[in-house]
Amino acid sequence: MPSAPTGFLGKLSAERPFLVTSVLALGVAALCVLGVRHSADPGSGFLILKFLAAGTAIVFAPLALAALTPEKLVFRLFFLVLITALGAGLVAAAFGATPLGQSDFAPPQAATGAGFGLFIFLAALAPLTRSTLRLGLVGPAAAVIGVAGGVGYFALENIVLSPFSAAAAAIALMGGACVGVGVGADFARHFARGLSPKEAAAAAGHGAAAPAAFCILAAAAYMTIVTFKANFGAVDWRVLVAAAAAALIGAAAALTVATGVLSIFKPSEQVAVDENRRRQRFAESWRPFRKRLPATTAMAASAIAGVLTVIAAFETGVPEAASLAVFLLFILIAAGLTFVSVRTSLLIVVILFLSTVFTQYLYAVFGLASPAAPERFAGLALSAIALSQLTVSWRNASDIWRNARDIAQNAMSDGLRRFAIAYGVGGAATVASAYAFSWEAGVGAAAYFAIHAGIGLFLAPFLMVALSAQFQRY
Repeated sequence: MPSAPTGFLGKLSAERPFLVTSVLALGVAALCVLGVRHSADPGSGFLILKFLAAGTAIVFAPLALAALTPEKLVFRLFFLVLITALGAGLVAAAFGATPLGQSDFAPPQAATGAGFGLFIFLAALAPLTRSTLRLGLVGPAAAVIGVAGGVGYFALENIVLSPFSAAAAAIALMGGACVGVGVGADFARHFARGLSPKEAAAAAGHGAAAPAAFCILAAAAYMTIVTFKANFGAVDWRVLVAAAAAALIGAAAALTVATGVLSIFKPSEQVAVDENRRRQRFAESWRPFRKRLPATTAMAASAIAGVLTVIAAFETGVPEAASLAVFLLFILIAAGLTFVSVRTSLLIVVILFLSTVFTQYLYAVFGLASPAAPERFAGLALSAIALSQLTVSWRNASDIWRNARDIAQNAMSDGLRRFAIAYGVGGAATVASAYAFSWEAGVGAAAYFAIHAGIGLFLAPFLMVALSAQFQRY
């Protein structure tokens, strides 16, 4: 019979779902109440509610609509036309093209565009992401509520008005949503292998523990760098602990709730059929790329990327080079501790560094001013979380009996859907946090993340094949 490790956290969440969920909900509610009562800012309660509303409308609602997209062509077209018409109406109102947009009830422009854009993005990738979203949808909902508790903790510590709180909330929300969706993805994989729903849920919860820990450490790395610079060499430990706590609560809420719900879920064989069909479709679509990317080509492309990086660095420089080096060192350590793989740590750090240099070069080429250091490092932290969805899949796909192209194909088959959801959610979560906290530079951080992570996605397959060929002789 097939089996998979469940671990303490996965087994507890799967076997005691109502107990774990109740305790977690009580803790989140207590944090919000204590934060409102003891905060020096009288607007803390409104801020928590605003964050809840923004996270629900901008992040969770588009995910839910994308997950509910029908499979039959006629119904799918009708559903997409209906939602697109409603979304276009809201966008038009936000930009003042309708009477509603000229009233006091006009929807915010950036928030409306981000929510509608996230739905369009996921709807376009429905064959890749729909089944994963359907199984893991409760995870992002729990993440929104959990991070709201983290905002309550900010209020309790009287740091809700810190210039870094909004970015910390965005990182925590993205991390929690990725963890919840990852539980759904792993559940489908284990169920398709023949595990029972409860065993598959427990194994999925156990598998999500490492990505959750990485999200927490990435948030801590971001806060270490930006507070060290802002305080002229002194780390603000209160803000750092609060950022890590928000990421912890968001990830824990998503992991436990998603695992608990899937453990009592009664799936049909259609779940396994959808998972196998998705893998088959991906293999067919990946075949042309696979044929054109032998190990020698991948190593040559990686070498060219390295040369171009040196040229771009000389042309535009590496902004905040010392801080970037320290941040990448923290990410290297975080990936090594959580994923227990030196190769995975090296891969994610190399992708982050190359993408940072190329992103800076693109800003210079198009004459755009890059965001300030706090927003750039927020984008880097978001990108690290998104790219970790690919690199951990590469670690799991490694096998001494497979060649480099097989490993890369299996890694992209599992990781690309996770990355795609993380990519969309990361931008939307940053805009939601910017709206809730009145973080004016938040849109710039979201744009920086989108460019940086997009470049990282392009580089990832080449580096996967090249590193696999170096580490595994065949």
